[in-house]
Amino acid sequence: MPILLLGILSVSCNDDDDSSGGNDDLIVGSWKVSDAWVGGVSIYDQLLQNNFCAMQNIYKFLNDNSLQIDTFDEGITPENCVIGVPQTGSWSNNNNVYSVTFDNSGETSSSIVEFQNDNTFTTQTTFQGQSVLLEFSRQ
Repeated sequence: MPILLLGILSVSCNDDDDSSGGNDDLIVGSWKVSDAWVGGVSIYDQLLQNNFCAMQNIYKFLNDNSLQIDTFDEGITPENCVIGVPQTGSWSNNNNVYSVTFDNSGETSSSIVEFQNDNTFTTQTTFQGQSVLLEFSRQ
């Protein structure tokens, strides 16, 4: 599920994220999925109903081109999320084509990212054979 939500990417801001590492890429920070569309129709509410905890994942793109995804798993009830195992990796940007490589699997995924502003971006991904447009918001 992190790859779906990652769509390939995501991130949020704290003092460590914005420390002077010389990386001024807009992706640096902490992000969370804030909407998702299939065929121009939002499926965000459906995702929240079926995958509430996974939708709470926070994607942190750090200045040193590392990536950490703080994951959440279902607890006793679907809305009672518990902290999951963080996923780590690295990221790169080549003309708004962002690539992410996960440490545990070595799998690399790439996607075009379009920034609507400093706090919102979208990326296209495929999930269960359908094209999904994901929107991420800075946390």
